[in-house]
Amino acid sequence: MEPAQIPWFPAWGIKFNKPVEDSKDLVKTWLEIRPSERWVMISGIVATSERHLWAVWSHAVRNEALRKMVARTIDAEFIRILSGTHQIRVAFERAGVRNGDEHAWLLHLPEHPGFDDYGQSKIYPNIDKKNEINASEAMTWLNGDLWTARPSPNTDGPKRLGIDRDLSFDQIEQVILAHAASADI
Repeated sequence: MEPAQIPWFPAWGIKFNKPVEDSKDLVKTWLEIRPSERWVMISGIVATSERHLWAVWSHAVRNEALRKMVARTIDAEFIRILSGTHQIRVAFERAGVRNGDEHAWLLHLPEHPGFDDYGQSKIYPNIDKKNEINASEAMTWLNGDLWTARPSPNTDGPKRLGIDRDLSFDQIEQVILAHAASADI
């Protein structure tokens, strides 16, 4: 049996015109221009796959829907779970854009679609064309251009997220999914 096809997560890669020199200033600009707190900017190396982003999104919006978020906002909750920690400060240190980063992901976190009779999310939300425009406009403000790659495993991502062991390429996605799931243990 083949695994189910995972739709693209509403994520847009941004390749900065030059490596980030002042991450605090970049984040300040991002927070001023993003359309809402349902938009997140993360380091380009920490998103491992579409499945990884959807799993973290599902966990975060489930916590939001059930009023069980550790963080005060959905964007911080997403980053916290992505980083596999209860500590918000540690989460931003791990998954946030840092000085020297060459690319990042701009993510839109759709509203939760509701639960089915088994407590699972009903559907994957669709990507809205308006969000593509929002992401494109943000790239201009952030001094970058569209990076046409999609999230994929890399050896630096797990280390950045606090996974302190060597992994084979085939292990990365499984370990990083378990790491995110451990955020609420």
